[in-house]
Amino acid sequence: MLRLVEYQTKTVQLSPAEAAELARMTVGTQNGDGRPRVIERLTPTATLGCYDLQPGPYVGRFQLLSGQVVEVAGRFPFQDLATLLGLGRRATLLEEAVTPGSAGHSLVDLIALAFVREAEQLAGQGLAKTYQRRSFTRPPYPGVPSATLHLKAHAGRPDRLATSANRLTPDVPLNQLIASAHRRLSAVPYPNARLSARVRALHPVFRGITSLPGRPAALGILPARYREIGRLARLILDDRNTLPTDAGVAGVSAMFNMTGIWENYVGAWLRRRFPDVTVAAKHPIPLTDTGHASVGIADFVLHLGGHPIAVYDAKYRPWRSSPSTDEIYQLFTYAQRLGVSNAALVYPAADSHHTTTTVGPVTIECWAVPIEALDKQ
Repeated sequence: MLRLVEYQTKTVQLSPAEAAELARMTVGTQNGDGRPRVIERLTPTATLGCYDLQPGPYVGRFQLLSGQVVEVAGRFPFQDLATLLGLGRRATLLEEAVTPGSAGHSLVDLIALAFVREAEQLAGQGLAKTYQRRSFTRPPYPGVPSATLHLKAHAGRPDRLATSANRLTPDVPLNQLIASAHRRLSAVPYPNARLSARVRALHPVFRGITSLPGRPAALGILPARYREIGRLARLILDDRNTLPTDAGVAGVSAMFNMTGIWENYVGAWLRRRFPDVTVAAKHPIPLTDTGHASVGIADFVLHLGGHPIAVYDAKYRPWRSSPSTDEIYQLFTYAQRLGVSNAALVYPAADSHHTTTTVGPVTIECWAVPIEALDKQ
């Protein structure tokens, strides 16, 4: 297994085919098809077959066509990553043995382990079921005759029969969500043979349950026994954070966009910090008055009484005490266009820090925010 750390360059030995495959992953797309730029840089070195490889902000694992498994670990402590990914304070996730990698517990292994354990408990209790109305046009004919179905299926022929009856089935949206996540995890390779066996052992549980046709829809309030596995399933199936199957790599891979996940965390942090303020994510800001129309997208804009009062930008990287020149240009422009005097950058950090930089009428703050489970998010 080739182990990397996000944004850290490592010299690795690759075959020409592996190098070409990784090179295709250095190009993301902007046309909305969802293909991420998983690899930031791949450059050959003076040694034949050796390359300097730098992954981007995607944490997880994928498999190359050669069979080589590439795992990208996070830069921040494992528990911080688990919190960001929505596993919260479930310290029991660390009680079962997981094959440790060079950077500690594998994130993908832990998510799979948490899912498998919840699925095993769910299978022991029994899957949720509901009655569905079924149509029958061949013998035996359970239920009651259906005139509408008879006309549709047999054109009213007197020598044929059509009936309908209620049948108890586990093929409901809630179980479809869980089954879809299990099928995604089944395609991911695991160094731990016991974990692989536990994933495979769940196949009979979800046999006969169809997969979701698209992204998971809101299912309302989940039953208590489905609550944790429902959260894990949504995490696994999140289209924004999963490498598409057509990205030129073997099979289905699990990758998590830590930049996007950090933005979600900052949004929850802002809403908890300012409960009386409206927090608008991905807020468009017109940058020009005449000529070619140009629009910037601010991570978050705070509104009070319908009027903007501050703009925030989430930065998934180590804290800096002062903004860079590019960040000053960006935030000053956003603040001026919004007519506000407060702007801020928010970084993940082990301890809280806060600095202030003044640029004319605009105050730019740099916040270092410890990663904690936000129970209210």
